[in-house]
Amino acid sequence: MNQQPDNEPVNPNLIDSLLHPLAGPIRKLLSRDGRRELGKILIDDEENILQAIQAGVKIESIYFAGEEVISEQLRKSLPAEATVHEVAKRTTKKLFENDKISRIFAIAKMPKPIGLDALKSIKKDVVVLEDLSISGNIGNITRTSLALGLGGILLLNMDPIDLYDRRLIRSSRGYLFSMPMITASTSDFLDYCKKNNETLLITAMDADKTVDDIAAIPERLLIVFGSEKDGCSAEIEDAATLKARIPISDKVESLNVSASAGITLYSRSKFNQASG
Repeated sequence: MNQQPDNEPVNPNLIDSLLHPLAGPIRKLLSRDGRRELGKILIDDEENILQAIQAGVKIESIYFAGEEVISEQLRKSLPAEATVHEVAKRTTKKLFENDKISRIFAIAKMPKPIGLDALKSIKKDVVVLEDLSISGNIGNITRTSLALGLGGILLLNMDPIDLYDRRLIRSSRGYLFSMPMITASTSDFLDYCKKNNETLLITAMDADKTVDDIAAIPERLLIVFGSEKDGCSAEIEDAATLKARIPISDKVESLNVSASAGITLYSRSKFNQASG
């Protein structure tokens, strides 16, 4: 560590070198393997940290760097056992290297993974995302789902560890902590649907019904979206109970998946609000 002048007290909570014992865990949490090994996650920015706290995520420590100041609101929201640390500005750059630098961040215990059985207690519609890989799309759909009263998000073929990638947390504005985030494989999901007689809806350009027609369906739906490029898998399409299309101009080939989700979920907003 850098030596401090004799007339200044040593600050044990100052991380001023990569050799500091707290620097290693921070760097580890930037990777999937590190999160898996430590069972912890890194949350950027006050807004996202506050969302996590409100959702019951256990914050263990918080860090600030440069001229950043932890707000009084955040300080009062922290659990009594949480520690607060300052990071030297130059050390922050070294910690994050090629990743997006964060001036305020927290380390928290990783939430427990949620499996398919959670669907049994959810009365509202659930959004199912198959093989989506772009954090921005998943984050936007998560925010839209929470805003429109959906019951949860189910991500197919995603490692539960990847739910807490920094990019996904940021793109959801921290709202993923406030939604049941379920993970499963496509095959396990389809087995569950068959055993439990679930109503599975997909969007398809050639469907007879439009999204307006599904608004009044008086039962919970599992609404599946695939990637914009490939759509849902053939297995999902074959298992779909319902299909609906979004009427769009023939001048446009397709919509971004988050736009498609927003339109479809809005058509179901009355059902989901009434199911609250």
